[in-house]
Amino acid sequence: MVEAHPPRIPLPFALDRNPHAPDAECRLLDWARRHHLLDRPGAERRLLGARLGDLAAYTHPDAAPDLLCLYAQFIAWQFLTHDRYAEPEEHPAHPGEHLIDQIESVFHTGRAESTAAAMAHALAEVLGRVYPAMSAQWRERFVTESVQTLHRVAHPPAGAVPAAREHACGVDAYIRYRRLAGGQFPCLLLDEFIAGGELPTAIRDGAAYDDIRNAEADVVSWTSDYYASRDSAGPDSPADLVGVLAYTEHVGREHAEAAVAIRIQDRVADFMTARRALQGGLGGAASTDPDTELLLRRCVSAMHHRMAGTEAWAWENVRSVARRPGAGRGRIVGGGLPVPEYVADLLDVRGRPRGWDGGAAGHRWP
Repeated sequence: MVEAHPPRIPLPFALDRNPHAPDAECRLLDWARRHHLLDRPGAERRLLGARLGDLAAYTHPDAAPDLLCLYAQFIAWQFLTHDRYAEPEEHPAHPGEHLIDQIESVFHTGRAESTAAAMAHALAEVLGRVYPAMSAQWRERFVTESVQTLHRVAHPPAGAVPAAREHACGVDAYIRYRRLAGGQFPCLLLDEFIAGGELPTAIRDGAAYDDIRNAEADVVSWTSDYYASRDSAGPDSPADLVGVLAYTEHVGREHAEAAVAIRIQDRVADFMTARRALQGGLGGAASTDPDTELLLRRCVSAMHHRMAGTEAWAWENVRSVARRPGAGRGRIVGGGLPVPEYVADLLDVRGRPRGWDGGAAGHRWP
């Protein structure tokens, strides 16, 4: 008998949760209602079921209540935008679809015209708090990342939206699509705002930071796919990494689940390697600029928290689905998968890379 959900994936990061999560959830629902974002059938139920206040609380466990709510609103806006285009009949008929133009305008200016749609006004409220505090260079990067994400969601490549059994774009192509459509890159920039600063261009545009953010984005999106795979499995369900692997490699879903779990752990190891390269690359700059070192540590800590939080949040969500009447006939499994030896070589049980010597340089492990 198939279990209600896959085994848990052991991630080597501490799990923490902001105590203001319940308040953030209430304020998030009020914000969505106030902006009339829940007028589509089932939209309020889906937003409540997503528990995005909890996801924000996992990502920023130390954030002040207002900042936590702001972060929750942005990821909820992403969720609702994705929800709008989740159904084939909602896909825009042409690239110049009016709402997309309105949203792009808000990303560029931080403002919505009085006649703009509700989604545009909701986004403008969020960005109206962020943009005045950030530089023009940061805003340009945020606009680029956000518009790329928007277009991946609204205009997915052929084969990315149909059922997994019809997915023909290949694993690598799906991974590239998923990395952008998941919306992690704008969130990583927003992490800088939450942390109270901006990373220097030399760091943010460097190879080590690019490696670390790509690894984080993959872990987050693949973990979501992994836990949602059994709930979404079916001939008419959207593709996920489990389904794409099962289809392209001609294996069963359980075999594909195990392969995805290993891929996730591989990417965690990549993340750790890139993190060490990033810290080592700072060299003397970190010691002469403690503000930069502190900001970078906070941003990387947010990545740790988002990966651990996504694993817990996705697992909790699928457990909730499994408890609903008629869902998940199997028993709930609490056990985890073993970490492969070649991943364990990089990690110990506390999540600190073996041989890590950052303490000698004054770095604190999150």
